[in-house]
Amino acid sequence: MSPLLLVIGGLLASPAGAAVETLRSSALRLELTTSPYSYRVLEGSTGEVLLAHSALALTAAHYKAASASDLKRTAKSISATVSLDGTSNQAHVTFTFIRPEVLQVLVTYSTGDAGEVFQEFADQGEHNYGIWEYGENIDNRGIDRDFLGISQRGPQMNVQYSSARAPFYVTSRKYGVYVESTGQGHYTIAREGRTGFTFHDSQLKYDIIYGPNYADMFRRYNALAGPAFFPPTWALGSYWWRDDAHADLRGVSEAQEKVIDDADQLRKYHIPASVMWLDRPYGTGTMGWGNMDFDKGFPDPAKMVSDLKDRGMYLMIWIANRNWNHLTEVASSKGWLFAGMTTAGPAVDIRIPAAYDWFKEELEKYVKLGIRGYKLDRGEEGEMPVTFQNLHAILFTKLAAESLESAYGKDYIILTRNVNDTGRKYTAVWNGDTRPTFLGLAVSVKTAQRAGAIDFPAWGSDTGGYLGKPDKELFARWLEFSTYSPIMEVLNGPGRTIWNDFDDDLIQIARRQVVTHHDLIPYTRSCLYQAEQTGMPVMRSLMFAYPKDAKLTQMWDEYLYGGEILVAPVVTAGATSRQVYLPAGRWLDYNNQTTAYSGGAEITANAPLASIPVFVREGAIIPRGDILEANNNWEPNWKPSLRVEVFPSARVPGRFEYFTGKQAFTITAEARRGGIAVDFPDLGTNGQVEIHCVSVQGVTRNGTRLTDGDYHFDAAAKTLTVAFQGATRLTIEGARSVFGE
Repeated sequence: MSPLLLVIGGLLASPAGAAVETLRSSALRLELTTSPYSYRVLEGSTGEVLLAHSALALTAAHYKAASASDLKRTAKSISATVSLDGTSNQAHVTFTFIRPEVLQVLVTYSTGDAGEVFQEFADQGEHNYGIWEYGENIDNRGIDRDFLGISQRGPQMNVQYSSARAPFYVTSRKYGVYVESTGQGHYTIAREGRTGFTFHDSQLKYDIIYGPNYADMFRRYNALAGPAFFPPTWALGSYWWRDDAHADLRGVSEAQEKVIDDADQLRKYHIPASVMWLDRPYGTGTMGWGNMDFDKGFPDPAKMVSDLKDRGMYLMIWIANRNWNHLTEVASSKGWLFAGMTTAGPAVDIRIPAAYDWFKEELEKYVKLGIRGYKLDRGEEGEMPVTFQNLHAILFTKLAAESLESAYGKDYIILTRNVNDTGRKYTAVWNGDTRPTFLGLAVSVKTAQRAGAIDFPAWGSDTGGYLGKPDKELFARWLEFSTYSPIMEVLNGPGRTIWNDFDDDLIQIARRQVVTHHDLIPYTRSCLYQAEQTGMPVMRSLMFAYPKDAKLTQMWDEYLYGGEILVAPVVTAGATSRQVYLPAGRWLDYNNQTTAYSGGAEITANAPLASIPVFVREGAIIPRGDILEANNNWEPNWKPSLRVEVFPSARVPGRFEYFTGKQAFTITAEARRGGIAVDFPDLGTNGQVEIHCVSVQGVTRNGTRLTDGDYHFDAAAKTLTVAFQGATRLTIEGARSVFGE
């Protein structure tokens, strides 16, 4: 039969006299107009129109819908048959409240495989966030782009292959939309008064998700699509790598010695690190990948893994479903390779169960050597049909994760560049090949926030950029940005190795920033745990926390790191200061911890080369400390310790969910008449509480009044320090918040 296009018109208001069927939940109301077919979704409490259907289409020819009939109802659903002018074929639509706040829409076509299904809504001026990690702006308005991995974009884009994605967006109009499809897709956002999406699939299933706030939308999507991968604690330390370990043998004779020398240099300069990883080529044969081995530059890989482990570090390697050598020979003999692009390395069709199991077994050859993780690359460069791309970006991450999980349980890490939607449960993300320019750094600040908006919270970038050599200033600024990213990975190499190619000043900057990132692991781990539970981004755009502030809808050069810290990266060459907009509330300069500002205003923040402007909100609680030994051999009596920073407020009670790696515990703080109270159970690690306050007159810990020798108050720094062991309740008499009354 000929292809069919079903177009169904809809208006913001139902036509006069049209029959309207209504379906309600406790949160939403669906109004389905039967002739001509259209529907609206309204907020139940106010009657506000959240979104209005504009058009529905199947495949290519153009037939208008006449009406909906044969309606069937249950307490939670309405289904209807949609008749079409000019053909006897019909479409079927079912609306179901799968939760009071989630309306699921299912469109099918009576002849079976429709090939392509298109849905369109009226644009009501809403801001739109999500879908792709890559984007020129934060808001998607005006974008018209395929829902596929993004291949090379050209030098003007400053990032290539930034491909994390999910068929999900949230809007400023209290709703989000999640398409449950792994088909090839396309989105057109706010173009000519319409927002729509197309997916090549036999049906279209999508969920309209009510908020009313962004946090609720993220939480409901997280519950529908599944939570993100939660990295082990050691994977939150710093990663160090080279594009080719054979290419820069200064001071050594082979690649394996270079890997160990890099690890020793990190120790020499007291730079905490937990991961080394090898990019291709590291194996024999064409392209250094596919024989599932190591080349002669790595004469004893098992010893390399063991030597790194003795230094407190794990080894990761590059992998991809892009095949040469042994992988190609076996897969070709089995008929598992996709045809075409054989010189570039064709992909294995891992939809075939036997091929999937075989590839996983091949990877396990590395796992048996002690490899603890992968950096997973490629998948959108012609290795496979585009119709398989989105499913592959889930299946290959799953395959890779299962190869590691068979040996290590959940104690592994994968960083993936090209991943889709539910693949998040297996992997963290790095944002692709960035240029070593300030524009490359700026686009990384954007991709970090965009990745968070589609529920990929464990994110990082190639510090210093990938496609060339950064100068000292750019390297320093990128190190500062990576400090406040969950994943911090630093690229060494010819002309860009920090301890070989730069002065002592950059070495010290690198050490300070990596130490700060390491010290933030208790906070970062807790924020990632919260993201796993709620879908709320760790590196989150400011508008998600302050949705009523119109100045934030397109702001990308600042972000929240968790809920407590505001980060303002320096992305302009030669800058020694920058303008920072502080949203509502009161904020403390985190660099000096004594200067407070009222929000809703712009300030000028100092930003010398070794400093990144960072602020903490009034009422913040930030658990920090050295809880991961990693490569630390410079402290002979090392033991884990926590430092809980408290910034109490007289207006906003402080509350933070601290995750120990096994369990979450609540830390609370409150400034009130007569003093400040801080309370928390046993956090599993002892340490110190640092309370930022003024006018301390006395301290009581667990009911016992302390003497001056049991605590320290620095009046100039406005900081009280008290040691703690186990469950702790502190009362600080006469103390006041540094933010004032």
